[in-house]
Amino acid sequence: MPEGFLACYNRWAMVEITPESTETTSNTGVRVRFAPSPTGYLHTGGARTALFNWLLARSRGGSFILRIEDTDEERSTEESTNAILDGLRWLGLEWDEGPEVGGEFGPYFQSERKELHLKFADRLLKDGHAFVCDCPKDEASDERPKFDENCRERPLSEQLKLLAKNPALPLRLKVDPGQEIAFTDMIRGEVRVSTDEIGDIVIVKSTGGPVYNFSCVIDDATMNITHVLRGEDHLSNTPKQLLIYEKLGWKPPQFAHLPLIVGMDRARLSKRHGATSVTAYRELGILPEALVNFLLLIGWAPKDDREEFTRDEMISAFSVDGIGKSSGAFNTEKLFWFNGKHIRSLTDEEYLRHIFEFVPNEWKKAKRDDHIAKVMLLFKDRVTHFAEIEELAWYFFRAPEEFNEDAWQGIIAGSNSAAMVLKEIPAALKALSEFDCEHIEELVRGYAKDKGLKLKDVIQPLRVATTGDRFSPGFFEMAELLGASEIAKRSSATLAKLSADN
Repeated sequence: MPEGFLACYNRWAMVEITPESTETTSNTGVRVRFAPSPTGYLHTGGARTALFNWLLARSRGGSFILRIEDTDEERSTEESTNAILDGLRWLGLEWDEGPEVGGEFGPYFQSERKELHLKFADRLLKDGHAFVCDCPKDEASDERPKFDENCRERPLSEQLKLLAKNPALPLRLKVDPGQEIAFTDMIRGEVRVSTDEIGDIVIVKSTGGPVYNFSCVIDDATMNITHVLRGEDHLSNTPKQLLIYEKLGWKPPQFAHLPLIVGMDRARLSKRHGATSVTAYRELGILPEALVNFLLLIGWAPKDDREEFTRDEMISAFSVDGIGKSSGAFNTEKLFWFNGKHIRSLTDEEYLRHIFEFVPNEWKKAKRDDHIAKVMLLFKDRVTHFAEIEELAWYFFRAPEEFNEDAWQGIIAGSNSAAMVLKEIPAALKALSEFDCEHIEELVRGYAKDKGLKLKDVIQPLRVATTGDRFSPGFFEMAELLGASEIAKRSSATLAKLSADN
């Protein structure tokens, strides 16, 4: 262990630790934390955990704290830390305190609190609640015995001599065998675990670094955390942490373990289900308001059947009681539906500001911004995520090179009037003195009436010739933006293909 282990001092403690200082005295004292490891992007499961903690703090007039648990030096990266911070800020989940960086709060970093953790490890060792362990592993199982009296009961003086000879020895918490650890989970109810399943847990590794469960307890206690909402994958850690609280004489926070998010196949959410990180959904063109609203409803249910919430409405409605025990499914189609509704609630100015970030550069080089804006507005009622605009609107910027086979056979090749329409309408459009939506519609409707055709028998061949498919925004609006010459050019190419096929 490092030389400073038995002499370290409390430089980072936010409060002087006493058993009473971790007790909740009122609703205004609610303090929660989100404590991600910076080993990857902010995933949707982590974002939901952050959201639930943030909502609990806001609904109870408390504080939301961000702590980066970066003690895994090999896997923790600055890039991941920045991705987490950016993701939380983008979602609007701002934290309430921390070291000031550039005029705003930065997060707490667990790695900067190591001396504080070791101070309390020192206390446990001196109080006889922890011991230096030199027990050999069981050669048959590659594990050490869970309880070894010879190792556990050495006098402190002998343990210090062991450390002096071999600093690379772990420190273990002395756990009484045959005991039961019980706690009430705010979601799952009563949970009981035997200490025989746990054994003497390591609190300081042979490298001199505190283990996760120990650092977590010290940080939560010194930060006066009153409620810990985290994923159910941490459920096995809670009994170990409760043992540490007990040995230090502190009252633990209330725990709530959130069911994991799964895919539609009920398997744990992973990359094979599609995008899983907040960054990826941001890059798809999901609005933060939509993603937050969607995440809220994965595993939490309001008292009524509502699905759409403003931020203030979420805060008013949220309670831990609404969190279910079953895993919630991440339905990407439902997210896109949610996002589409949020997009349609935007003003045209807001919509254009967002969607222009996803307009390909070649479109911007080819057309003026005001023209592109008119095209984009045609898709406001159709787009579900901004990144799909290239797939939806490409034919406004280049002619189709191939056609949907069903559309071609059913609307062009299988029609007796399509060739006539594609020859006569473009010529008539080019002769219009006023080329706008109103006059285009008047011309097309008049043509259909004169020829005894249904309106769709005129519009659909023109739509397929123009877009390569049977689906698009309204033809009259589309034609105004494409222009008569472009419609004539594309219709001529379609007629040439039809002639070649025959």
